[in-house]
Amino acid sequence: MPVDREKLSCLKERYDKAIQLMEEDSKSDPESDPFRSHYAARDILLEIRGYLEKLLARDDNDDETVLIYKSLLGFIYKNLGQLYIFVEEITTGRKYLQDSIVLLEDYHANPEAIIPLVGSLNQLGILQANQGETADAKETLQRAEKIYVDFNESPSGEPLTTINDLFATKEEIQAGAGRLMLEKTHTITLYYLAQVMCTLGEADTSRNYCHSTLKRQLHFKDYDAIDWALNAATLSQCFLTPEGLTHARHHLAAATYIMDRFEGQMFKPEMSEDEKAAQLETFQHRYADVDRCWVKYALFILSHSKDRLMEEEKDDSGVAEITKKVPPLSISTAAEDMIFPLDLSIYETKITDQPVLMFEDAKEVYLFAMRHINHAKEYYKADSLASEYAKIVMDMSSMLKYLAFFEENEDDRCKLHKKQADHLEDLVNLLNPTYYLVICREVWYELGITYMTMLDIKLDKLKATDRPSPHALNKVNTLCDKGIRNFSKFYESFPKIDETADEEMQLILYAYFHLGRLYYKKITPDRRMQYTNLDNSLKYYNLFISGCDKRDALTKGMKGEIGCCREMVRLLPMKLAQINAQINSS
Repeated sequence: MPVDREKLSCLKERYDKAIQLMEEDSKSDPESDPFRSHYAARDILLEIRGYLEKLLARDDNDDETVLIYKSLLGFIYKNLGQLYIFVEEITTGRKYLQDSIVLLEDYHANPEAIIPLVGSLNQLGILQANQGETADAKETLQRAEKIYVDFNESPSGEPLTTINDLFATKEEIQAGAGRLMLEKTHTITLYYLAQVMCTLGEADTSRNYCHSTLKRQLHFKDYDAIDWALNAATLSQCFLTPEGLTHARHHLAAATYIMDRFEGQMFKPEMSEDEKAAQLETFQHRYADVDRCWVKYALFILSHSKDRLMEEEKDDSGVAEITKKVPPLSISTAAEDMIFPLDLSIYETKITDQPVLMFEDAKEVYLFAMRHINHAKEYYKADSLASEYAKIVMDMSSMLKYLAFFEENEDDRCKLHKKQADHLEDLVNLLNPTYYLVICREVWYELGITYMTMLDIKLDKLKATDRPSPHALNKVNTLCDKGIRNFSKFYESFPKIDETADEEMQLILYAYFHLGRLYYKKITPDRRMQYTNLDNSLKYYNLFISGCDKRDALTKGMKGEIGCCREMVRLLPMKLAQINAQINSS
């Protein structure tokens, strides 16, 4: 018996009412009854389910009719599954999704059934992922992916049908709507596969799925511009490897392109002033996030370039050989497909995708990053978003630190570190340690390292001078004092050091080591001050050794420091005794 179109026409009206209840009317549901419209939609969908099940049970249905009724029923089961999950009746929702899959799995090659089948698999995979059933979610979503791929490899020639098409006659089928819906459904498959693979630790596979999702959203013009740009910028961070710089830059350029294009069309005539203000705030917020991703890209270029040059130096090949040895970064075959169909040259030519060798090249990267830092700081302000503002300042500090590595002139290198220290001092003075202790600790430690780096530059200059000036000697002591102050604030901020976690304890041990060295480097002609400085130096070297003995697991990378400290602990008492004797004899 052919399909009962009259009955389906009545069901279509009821189905449209259910969709309206879920998508429109539910927005007005009171807080005291948040699922009122969804429950009303549920009752309609259950009614439709009952009619379809009766139609399907008829003995005189032909094969085409069975396929139409089953496909429609699969859609209704999927809708019910989603609805029950939304109203937090998870078990019932899961069962409806499973029923839809079982009902349609033998029809996976049919254009009438593939959309509800893949859609149900998607929803089940999403549910499994949200319930922590990650391995099952991977299996379910990959099954959806395979059905889509197999269907496209063996097309039937018949048009794909949406649920509206199934309710209608063949003459009323909307051309192309089924294909578009299948493609959007497959995009959802890829999107959630990316999340699942990330959770399972399969980073490369997750990255590939993410890119495919973004590329498909562009192709089908099915995306929110701000969300798309933020996702592309976030994905760029997965490419921050020596081999992936070209693609990291490409994704950031695409994010910026989409944001710039959206800026000129984000306000609609029908929007109220409040809606426009909210849209502008969201735009500025997310553009600042894209800026911060650009900064991380620039930081990686400089840090990778520094590491690369230091590795070359270990090989004793010399600077002249380094220039010859820098090949273009290799890109994996899979990554070569990760290109968006956009003209991004105006963005990609603003910064290199290669390691830098010379100061001038590093400075270009630094200046590029600073433009994005300053733009990000227009949104992330110290007085309103202090934590995020602090992270931006820390990135700025890191940029200066890496830039200083490429500066050959000692005085200019010291000036860059001084600028770095000034930014950090301004930051820590803004923050109340009571509320921002973790950030303050990070800043104190970084300040200690920065002042110690400046001290080493000054000491190297002193070694080359027969008669150092009082100003130069005073500068050394000032840097020692600043380093001591910040390392002391760092370790004193841990009230119960013995109960500190290993990661933090390792930094505390390094702080002890640096404090011992800083006190040892202080210069004074006063014997009593010499004694005090060396006694403090011995104190911190002993704390370092004692801490290492208690936390042996932390000392694997500290052999050089441990050896130095043990030697100093052996020698310093003799030096202290010598100075004490001089004090007593004077």
